[in-house]
Amino acid sequence: MPTQYTLYQEIVQMPNKDIGINGFYYDCVHSPSAGVFPLHWHECLEIISVESGWIEVEIDRKRYRIQSGQIAVINPRQLHSCDRFDPGATLRCLIIDMDVFRSRFVDSSEERFILPLLEGRVLLAEQIDGSNGLQSLIHSCVDSFDRRDIAYQLHLKALIFELLYQLFAFHCAMREAEQRNLPTSVSRERVNAVLEYVDTHYAERIQLNDLVEIVHINKYYICKIFQQYTGKTVFNYVNEVRIRKAEELLLTTNRTVTDIAYATGFLDINYFSRIFKQIMGITPTELRKKYLKV
Repeated sequence: MPTQYTLYQEIVQMPNKDIGINGFYYDCVHSPSAGVFPLHWHECLEIISVESGWIEVEIDRKRYRIQSGQIAVINPRQLHSCDRFDPGATLRCLIIDMDVFRSRFVDSSEERFILPLLEGRVLLAEQIDGSNGLQSLIHSCVDSFDRRDIAYQLHLKALIFELLYQLFAFHCAMREAEQRNLPTSVSRERVNAVLEYVDTHYAERIQLNDLVEIVHINKYYICKIFQQYTGKTVFNYVNEVRIRKAEELLLTTNRTVTDIAYATGFLDINYFSRIFKQIMGITPTELRKKYLKV
């Protein structure tokens, strides 16, 4: 469970790697002002049930307002973020490693459903009404994960398979993702490689030529497909990552604003302050005063 004032990001580290499932309750009052989670992607299936209030989730550049009683589904490898939310919103979340649904030998169910979902050829609906029992099923998954009774692994896995069945049977948005106006899978992989590089090297000087070495295409095409897929320029995204990292350091350490600016890749303190206010709406010093009351 994320603690107060800690930047919440979806870094997929399963509490129990033998299960490949993470289930937790989350209170949005603990989220930073910039949002519940920043733009990112992962290989897992993510399901968010809104218990109270509302959140706005952007998935592959389409924005969804998920109200109390509704569910957001993030398919594997979809870019997603949540930058608007009701501070009183509460969520139950499931993050599922797709290996949970795979066996040693590829059977018909894996061939018809799991592999197409992993490859993006099939997409589950991103916004679902939970009143038909789905929300209750998600509650049971999270509760089973929390209680960890005897043989809870079997119970949890049974619930997860039932959940996936319900999603495929009644909430499969489309059969071919290619019908969408999205980049090809090759472009998607290149954009994901850029995202991963920025998330890892944000504290360093990042130039377009560095990205050319990573994805092996010219820098002009990198800029084109990145903006097409994310809706952001490369360097706008770099600044957003740096500011979110700076926000975390401001609220969890006693380091000076100047030190934090340099630690997050900014070489000019005035530029850092200007970009910070542009993204966050307040200055670094004002942020500390607001949340830490210093």
